[in-house]
Formats: sequence, C-alpha cells, structure tokens
Amino acid sequence: MHDHGLTGEVVVTWPGYDIDGPSSGRLLRDAGLSIRLEPKMGARTSTELAGLLGDAVAVIASNDPFSTDVFDACPNLKVIARTGVGVDAIDVPAATKAGVLIATAPGTNEETVADHTLALMLALVRRLVEHDQSLREHRWDRAGSITPNDLVGATVGVIGSGTIGRGVIRRVLAFGSRVLVCDPALTTAPEGTELVDLDHLLSESDVVTLHVPLLDQTRGLIGTRELALMQPTAVLVNASRGHIVDEAALADALRSGRLAAAGLDVFAEEPPFESDLLDLPSVLVTPHVAGLSHRAIAAMNEMATRSVIALLSGEMPPNVVNKQAR
Repeated sequence: MHDHGLTGEVVVTWPGYDIDGPSSGRLLRDAGLSIRLEPKMGARTSTELAGLLGDAVAVIASNDPFSTDVFDACPNLKVIARTGVGVDAIDVPAATKAGVLIATAPGTNEETVADHTLALMLALVRRLVEHDQSLREHRWDRAGSITPNDLVGATVGVIGSGTIGRGVIRRVLAFGSRVLVCDPALTTAPEGTELVDLDHLLSESDVVTLHVPLLDQTRGLIGTRELALMQPTAVLVNASRGHIVDEAALADALRSGRLAAAGLDVFAEEPPFESDLLDLPSVLVTPHVAGLSHRAIAAMNEMATRSVIALLSGEMPPNVVNKQAR
C-alpha cells in the first residue's frame, strides 16, 4: 500500500473497529495516520466527545453527539466517517459550516438489518421467548395460553421503504404475508404490496415494522393515538431509531393489553437500563445490533476507513452527505 503522506490522528469511537485489520487500521497507518480508540459503550455527552477528540483530524464514529460545541472545540476536525447510515446524532448544518465532511456507510449492513427485523418478527409471532421460558420452568405448554401465530397469511405493515424496508418486504412476501406499505415518498406500491396511509396500515396489520430515519417529522411517529389504532393482537417491531416511538405510550399500551408485544433493537436512551420497557415480559429486546454481523462490521470498517483516507487526500467519494462542506 503506498503512503498517502497524510498526517494527524484518527479517533475511533465505533467499538467494533479492527485496529490491525488489513482493510481497516492497517490502511490508516499505511496512509500515515495514527489511531486512538475511544469506544462509545454507553451514553456520551457532546462535552465528553469534544474532550476526547482533541486535535483529531478525523473520527470513525458510532452514534456520538456531534453538536456545534464539538466543532467549536475541535478546529482540526475535517472528517466524520459513520459506520452506519444514520446522521441523526450529528448537527449536519453545524458540521457543514465548520467545514467538516460527513461520510456514511451505505450498502454495508441494510440486508443484515432486514434479517434481524425478520428474526424479531418471527420470535414475537411464534412466541419463542415465552416458550423458552416456560420449558425452563418445567412446563410443557402445548396448545395452551401461549399458542403461537403464523407469518403466512398475516398482514405485515412496513413503514418506510428505503433499502432496509424493501429488504424486509422481500422477506415477508416470501413467507406468504400480505404486505401494506406506508411511505409518503412513494406514488406506486412496491411489487406485491399495497400502498396505504399510516392509519390504515396500523389498523389492518398483525405486525408493524418501522424503517424510517429519525427526522423532525418522524420523531414520536408512533404515539398514544397511533398505538390505539393497532389491533390488541398486533406486535410492533422497531429496528430503526428509538425516538420514533413514544416509549412511555408503548409501555402503557403493552401493560394494558392494548398491544400484544414489541420487539425493540433501539431505544430513546441507549443503553436503556432505566427504561420501564425492560420490565415487561411482552417486550423482546436486543442491544442495537440489527445492523451488526461479522460480515457487516468488516464492510463498515473498510468503508469508513477508505472514506477517511479519500477525504483527507482531497477526493470526494459518493457516500458524503454534505459535499458543500468542502
């Protein structure tokens, strides 16, 4: 690998980075850059982030809070390379104003998220956790109160039909489900589905799954009113962003039996150790891992690494979200 003649420090906050990998850490060092690992394992404030970035020229970032304060405190920062596709934790206008380019990692883990979404759906519909628990308690409960349901013939409502949403649609159509799609950006339904408004989708679906980015208009998209429209036998799956669901309203709906169950990979506060949702047996939880697999992590590491080297070398790859920052 030729030396790009780059200098400076790259801080890596993403916990899954391979510092010695031939297509990750070694590439950075071959380019002349140094690396410092500052893995984000829990909540982190913008003040803490600014403190640990210091004079870094680039960050390979988890979902750290990049605010105006961070850009003011870190004038050497030129590049934020996200290991996912969400930029909701970054103040993009502030980054652009500060001349900081933001790269994402599209195409690395969307199919992985779709797989995980299907796993949550199947686990809820087939009541895997309850069956596992009852058997460990020496109950042999067949055809009783925890009899499972089918995905075949069920109506699955998919909110958001980007790459991940379409991956989920392909999978559930193969199961023989009826698929309803809600996406204001679409004028025609994806093949094999019906395009409907949100209220229609919520009231008709046995399974509702969320695949929208966190924006002002999607924050709190599923609240008390929306949950009340869902059938009491329905289940909700969220592998997008925690703030899309009003968690207090969801906990109320589950507690009162207005909703059967929920499968959550994301939470308003991560980790969600103080959340009431963790106390509810009808909630199946995973720690924001829907987009993670050995393959996906390697692909995200490589794309983020190559983005840092390209951008610091003056190139402009297509996965930059704010090209005007240059």
